[in-house]
Amino acid sequence: MEAEYVNKPEAGASPRAFCPPGLDMDQMESLVENFAKEDSFESKTITRIIVERYLSKILWYNPAQNYKNAPSLSKAYAYFEHITLPRYVVGDNQAGHVMHRAEPGESSLKTELYPAFTTPPSSLIEWGIGIDMYFSSIRLLGLLLLLAGLMHLPNAFFYASEEYSPDGRSADFPLALKGTAVCTTGEWVVCDESCRGKWSGSQAEEQRYLLDGDTILVFRNTCEGGQLQQGIVNYIVLIFLLVTISLFIYYLRAREIRFDEDKLTATDYSVLVANPPPDAIDPDEWRDFFNQFADKGGGVTAVTIALNNEELVRKLIYRRVHRNNLRIKLPKGIDMDDEDMVRSAVADYMRETEAEPRGPFYRLFSCTLLPILNLFGMLLSADVLVDKVFALTEEIKELQKKKYDAVKVFVTFETEAGQRSALSALAVSRLDIMFNKTDNVPPSIVFQGTVLKVAEPKEPNSIRWLDLSAGTFQRVVWRLINAAITVGIVSFTGYLVTMARYNVGTSLSSIMVSVFNSIIPVVVKILMILEKHHTEGTFQSSLYLKITLFRWVNTALLTKLLTPFTMTLSDRKEDVIRQINAILWAELWLVPGMRLLDISSNIKKHILAPRAHTQEEMNLWFQGTRFNLGERYTDLTKVLFVCFFYSALMPTVFFFGSAILFLQYFADLYCLTRIWGWSPSIGNELARFSRRYFFTGSLLAYAIVSAYAFAQFPYDNVCDVSDKYTIDKFTYTNAVFQNGTAYGKTVEVSQDTRVQFCDQSYSHFEGFVFPPTERVQRLGQRWMSDSQAMLSNLYGFTALVLVLIYIIIFFGASLRNFFVSWFRGVYVTDGQDQHIDFSAHPGIVCYVPQVRWAGFPFPFLACDIDRIDQDLIGWNDPHRSYDYHNLMFDVPWDGMPRKKIIYENTRGKKQIAAHDGFQENSNRLSVKTKSGQVCAARPIFSIISHYPPEWVLKLEVDVDTKTD
Repeated sequence: MEAEYVNKPEAGASPRAFCPPGLDMDQMESLVENFAKEDSFESKTITRIIVERYLSKILWYNPAQNYKNAPSLSKAYAYFEHITLPRYVVGDNQAGHVMHRAEPGESSLKTELYPAFTTPPSSLIEWGIGIDMYFSSIRLLGLLLLLAGLMHLPNAFFYASEEYSPDGRSADFPLALKGTAVCTTGEWVVCDESCRGKWSGSQAEEQRYLLDGDTILVFRNTCEGGQLQQGIVNYIVLIFLLVTISLFIYYLRAREIRFDEDKLTATDYSVLVANPPPDAIDPDEWRDFFNQFADKGGGVTAVTIALNNEELVRKLIYRRVHRNNLRIKLPKGIDMDDEDMVRSAVADYMRETEAEPRGPFYRLFSCTLLPILNLFGMLLSADVLVDKVFALTEEIKELQKKKYDAVKVFVTFETEAGQRSALSALAVSRLDIMFNKTDNVPPSIVFQGTVLKVAEPKEPNSIRWLDLSAGTFQRVVWRLINAAITVGIVSFTGYLVTMARYNVGTSLSSIMVSVFNSIIPVVVKILMILEKHHTEGTFQSSLYLKITLFRWVNTALLTKLLTPFTMTLSDRKEDVIRQINAILWAELWLVPGMRLLDISSNIKKHILAPRAHTQEEMNLWFQGTRFNLGERYTDLTKVLFVCFFYSALMPTVFFFGSAILFLQYFADLYCLTRIWGWSPSIGNELARFSRRYFFTGSLLAYAIVSAYAFAQFPYDNVCDVSDKYTIDKFTYTNAVFQNGTAYGKTVEVSQDTRVQFCDQSYSHFEGFVFPPTERVQRLGQRWMSDSQAMLSNLYGFTALVLVLIYIIIFFGASLRNFFVSWFRGVYVTDGQDQHIDFSAHPGIVCYVPQVRWAGFPFPFLACDIDRIDQDLIGWNDPHRSYDYHNLMFDVPWDGMPRKKIIYENTRGKKQIAAHDGFQENSNRLSVKTKSGQVCAARPIFSIISHYPPEWVLKLEVDVDTKTD
């Protein structure tokens, strides 16, 4: 049985469906019912109109209409449009050009849905700086690609002219390829013995060689590309992009600074102890130790001790999730703690559902997707849920008997000076920490015989409390395993794309590339469950890195790597430029199309929701699609990378890229206003990560790949022989391929000298392959003209300089500090001390152990917060107390601080302990500490203690006195 409630809510109430702040479920249902009645025809979405007028009246679509107390699809769509989707306040409340976002469920002010495609950019800040910067990046980069395409027009016109390809282009040659380096002009020449055996490999490669007796004929490209004239145009565009993207990054950084100006957070006042002694679970001892580093009046304000109780907390979360999923299926009034009553209600529910008619959609769904979802604990039937709930309860009771140790400690000072003093004093070498060399450090900084590893922590809301006990070895191993799996997925998808490309054609393979780009991120997200990360930032970075690398390889690199080198400029459908062109067309229409289709959300709204038994259960399927900003950034950087990678051979690729980004902008804007679910404001961490590594990395790829692209022209592995040996035969009538198949045509040779084989591919360059200058040509095997050699030297050395600058700027300082830190402590202050006390800063939060979970609007608390300032928690459910969200009350245990928990909101008091309904557990088990002090039994949940400074305590006394 769960802990007893003070002012307990009605049995059956569930926090699973999102409620507007300040409303319980009954109030929310009443509010939604009013919305459903009062919404005008013009204010409704098209889908809602079609469902209400037509589909909801069809039995196979909406079988729930025959249920007893049938839920209403009209109410569900009202919930979706007023609670899930973002709305803005209209009328006099709209100031300037910003359409201010209304609270979910706003009813006192007139609101409307944001325009699907015309929401002004100035209003995107209402979703947070992260969303605003993402859409700003798409707009500005789309414009830059358009300008780069216009600057590349001289090259596009050159490649489309007969000057480049004298034989011209066929009538059916695609218009989009006319401005590319596809070469349709060539000639047969006589090759010496160096060409013999070089045709082994692909069928396309074999068709470039003919035999006529002992004579070897090879096909040579005669398109004059890769010269200084074309290279300079591409080089000028590189300089333009370097300058403009640098200014763009500076502009975004300046916007971040303006947005975050004077915004102090807990990380500015706190230190993280990464290696606390396992038994150091007394927060007072940590406070006393760290107070030695604080200046007068600026001691320790809070201490949080994280325990290695992840298994216990996870089981409690699973139990709560399954319990709520079960609760919404059962009638109101069921006591969820009474196992007999619950099982009886479940039996009745199962009989009712089994007697219901099953339509074709449901039968198809239950035979295909449902078993897969069940494997991941989703859409479980009521009889399975009830077994899981009570089985988890018994498992939790066993876990409550275990001993849990300290794994991380967060210490928050009252002043920034206190934090900086502690970090400076405790900065010791990695070797001293690794081998616990207490003799090498001052005794005053040794805590209970341990040399502490201390650092500045990340923000409180970025801490992944369920992963803190994962050690370095475990984290590295799982990352390597995931990396290996990701490489395997890349290889497998590459194999499938290759088979489709050569056996069917580029139409199918290009579609497969785009489909894999949409599907594989879902697989990567599932794999990320295995990885352990201490902070959300490293988790998102790891996810972002894997998806980005997959999409870069799948979209750009795979085509290049799987195509024979000599087919780079050829006109066959399966060759490089044709394939990239097909991929770009697919990216142009298929990717935004799949995003707008939103298949998973439509399954929920049109198949699962009409079969729900209660209004609350139906509303759950209208929560909107969860979106990942990192995944959106990978789409953006993928387009940049493809454009930059192929710019030398496809000048028109920039127009494709610009069109794709602008379509992506409007598709994502539609998703933001019509598909994606409500979310809190999103920060700028991913924007900063993208700018730092992927925007700049794409530019670096531009320079390097362009240097190689021009150096490898004409991509035919043919060079003139220096001895200028003259041939005496120019007509060959018996030419055959190397497998003996007749060529079937007379071969006319116009060049009167022999040629030789010379590998122009970067993989066989002479000496070190980077940078690709004229030196990479082997002695006696020169394929570069003087103009091409000059261009290669310019581009090659520019690429080398850019690589060195990139390494120095982005990795130089980090690598230096890493090596130095093994031998001495390294601590560098970041920013200036603002001289603002922690307790004087409004809205600042502390390190409170809590876990966010999909489908729940508020986090689960996993610690005792009775005696801390409730303002430090960082969020507030206006209708319920924090006890309702605290996992420690779900399954009673001997060390519970209270047996009666408070349901109503407690924010009228600074602490929960000051609330009238607070009653401490007098039967709580207690133990003696080493000093003989009697205290509560060893905790099984993480610990947080608050030590307000004297001026705060005095202020609270004065306020209470005036109130009385």
